[in-house]
Amino acid sequence: MAKKALLIGINRYRVPGADLRGCVNDVTNVREALQRYLGFTARDITTLTDLAASTRAMKAAIQRLVRSARSGDVLLLHYSGHGANVPDADGDEADGRDEILCPTDLDWKAPLTDDWLRRTFDRLRKGVSLTVIMDCCHSGTNTRAILPPDAPRIPRYLPNPWDLMAEESGRRLRGRRRTGLRVSRAAARRSRDVVAADIPELLITGCRDTQTSADAHINGSYNGALTYNLVAAIVEARGDISYRELHARTCAGLKRGDFDQVPQLEGRKPAFDRRFLAPL
Repeated sequence: MAKKALLIGINRYRVPGADLRGCVNDVTNVREALQRYLGFTARDITTLTDLAASTRAMKAAIQRLVRSARSGDVLLLHYSGHGANVPDADGDEADGRDEILCPTDLDWKAPLTDDWLRRTFDRLRKGVSLTVIMDCCHSGTNTRAILPPDAPRIPRYLPNPWDLMAEESGRRLRGRRRTGLRVSRAAARRSRDVVAADIPELLITGCRDTQTSADAHINGSYNGALTYNLVAAIVEARGDISYRELHARTCAGLKRGDFDQVPQLEGRKPAFDRRFLAPL
């Protein structure tokens, strides 16, 4: 049985005005928790941060993580950075919007989509435990709300150029945002935050569909609000915690910190009460 983790954190973007502050700290904090409480060694953990986290590097590392795993292995993919959504590739008048991750060299015309992630995760070998944590968001409440880089809290969301153009022109883009990563029904996600879905991985997202994930100044340093509270829950339990309890404690920590985002846990129902990062 092998344990492998891929931790991605991007503060520096080649997109002007898009830099974040807490993503590399997230990588550091998760790496320390994995080694101290969850049985990972330094050799088990791959990190991609800032300008090294290109589209090509992220895709290659994610594929390598999934393809190299064998039955009994435990995998973790943790991403801290911007999320976004783009019109799908079916035509100019989109009937859907694909969710994307934002590498440092984000190309809006060739993004890293949730559909690509779904295809990659669906190739997971039987008997492999994969946990995916996404400390980002895929929707924004106001595409014209530009916050200063030293604001106490900024959303981990990038509006795409077509949305900005539509906002300025008053000609709103058509199409609803959809996701290939989460296969549960949107109605189910609106009514509860622990959602059963037939996917091979256990997925933890930073917030509900209608919320944004915060990049925030917490206890003297910048962090992702989700990751900070998730790591705090792991440390408090010394790693002995189920996915359901980890979700509950993370939610409680966010509430104490006056964050309105509510993380969601999605996967096959029997897995919710399994120990965090335990083999199948």
